[in-house]
Amino acid sequence: MGYEVLLIGRKSKRTFLLKELPFRTIRFYNPFRKGPFMYLVFNAQLFFYLLFKKADILWSNDLDTLLTNFIVARLKNARLVYDSHEYFTESVIKKTSKKVWEFLERRLFPHLKNVITVNNSIKEIYERKYKVPVTIIRNVPYQLVQRSSVTKPLLPANKKILIMQGNGLNENRGAEEAVLMMQYLPDKFMLYFIGGGTILNDLKQMANELKLNHKIIFIDLLPYAEMMEYTRQCFLGLIFEKIDAMDEHKFSLPNKFFDYIHAGIPVLSSKPVEIKAIMEKYHIGALIESFDPAAMAKTIVDISINKEIYNQWKQNTVAAAREYNWENEEKVLIRFMNNLA
Repeated sequence: MGYEVLLIGRKSKRTFLLKELPFRTIRFYNPFRKGPFMYLVFNAQLFFYLLFKKADILWSNDLDTLLTNFIVARLKNARLVYDSHEYFTESVIKKTSKKVWEFLERRLFPHLKNVITVNNSIKEIYERKYKVPVTIIRNVPYQLVQRSSVTKPLLPANKKILIMQGNGLNENRGAEEAVLMMQYLPDKFMLYFIGGGTILNDLKQMANELKLNHKIIFIDLLPYAEMMEYTRQCFLGLIFEKIDAMDEHKFSLPNKFFDYIHAGIPVLSSKPVEIKAIMEKYHIGALIESFDPAAMAKTIVDISINKEIYNQWKQNTVAAAREYNWENEEKVLIRFMNNLA
């Protein structure tokens, strides 16, 4: 659309992710990796940088950058987009932190004019609470990713590979139960974790203590195309969000769900509202009834036995990918950008 895009963040070890981006990036050094001081330092750096940087549009990615962007947009009379990738206030576990974020959201959200989010559930919550229109733009891959041919075998051909991928290996996302589940599955099944998160080391320790290292493989975060090479060769994609833990999980629609669809593999999931609706519409997998590891393992064995249903699910991912792809979503983004308030 002719915009010169500059992405601003903080430094981490993931430099490989920046190599082929078609836009500029700036990353600030931050002595704090997490916690309130990390947010304070980053937002101070962001404020002074933006204050002296010419920009027609400021794009705030989630609530933790909104205050700074809001203030600078007012000072410079620039347009502001608030991009809410999740139900942010419900993703915070500590009560004190949650109250701070809720206060900020209550004060700022009613003054916003250009808001996007990732699914209908979060859109309805925000519109009901703040009477501000919200546009849905989902985080989905290009459709061309779907049927790319596998260039080389990366996984054991004689195994049925289960995969849980992404940078969300955190609490209340069922990763621990996925590890425990492997105790009850025959050796023909393997579980691959690709990515990272707050409990990654705990998962590795669990696998080691349970003597499951031959059945559970951990791979660090990969560039998207490389990750999808693995995903396309898997048997099932796993999503075990614990929807009773917090509303963030109840209304989540993680990127990996669409990655599984575009990789052409069926999905085994818990029952977040948005995922359940798409699963039932397209019949692309199964929903678990509980987080009991033995019951989850039995479900997977049953799926592997019923090849006719499995193959139908696999075929149905093609139709789902035709609806949920970036070729469709970018049209919404273009309309949104053309009508910024």
